[in-house]
Amino acid sequence: MIDIHTHILPNIDDGSASIDETFQMIHEAYDAGFTDICMTSHYIEEQYEMNMYDRECIIQALQEKLNKEETNVKLYNGAEAYISEEIPNLVEDGIIPTLADSEYILFELPLNSKVMYTDDVIERFIGMKNIPVIAHPERYRIVQEDPNIAIDWVKQGALLQSNYASIIGKYGSKTKETLLKLLDANAIHLLGTDTHRKNSIYTKMDEILKEFKKKIGYERLRKLSEINPKKVLENIEIEEQMPKNIKSRKFFR
Repeated sequence: MIDIHTHILPNIDDGSASIDETFQMIHEAYDAGFTDICMTSHYIEEQYEMNMYDRECIIQALQEKLNKEETNVKLYNGAEAYISEEIPNLVEDGIIPTLADSEYILFELPLNSKVMYTDDVIERFIGMKNIPVIAHPERYRIVQEDPNIAIDWVKQGALLQSNYASIIGKYGSKTKETLLKLLDANAIHLLGTDTHRKNSIYTKMDEILKEFKKKIGYERLRKLSEINPKKVLENIEIEEQMPKNIKSRKFFR
């Protein structure tokens, strides 16, 4: 499997707090079956602003140690950018890294409020020949209230990345129910752990994968966890059928 959303780099954001924790998380990923990991620490203006070059230096040092100990995991640069009107410019200027130096850019929205310029940011990325990937849409309150908002983002040209642990209720029942609706609508393109700590998501992957196989089957799970993420790493376009609208627009009243 390929993990395209993680917070494993040490002492950059609210993820790994030390080098030791970083290596424990990487080894947990390896034991869970992951062969490739995008290191997508947060980029939030005026809070977490480590640039692409500094991230790459840390990743190279980690990769060298993994190679020496013969742990067969490949690490890639990336970021989870918090939405702002400036993030397209910061990507274009080479400050915020794309996923594995591809055209794909991972960004997130606030969990509990609506951003009026989300469509504009998506359009700007597409105009820059980037492919916007929206992180964990199932966790956003506006999507929980109306999943067709996420469908509209896809129709506009964005891709959706859901968190593995949403399927087992880690983020609550509304999040799980919303994920199931988006999966049923064929709106999810990629899965990622969004892991922040040791002894968390990677150690639950057996349970998580079992649940996904039950809900969507092995072949579709493989597409979301291996085939499409590999296309990201190789900078190949992910071609999917347009999702179907979800009939009822009344959720969680």
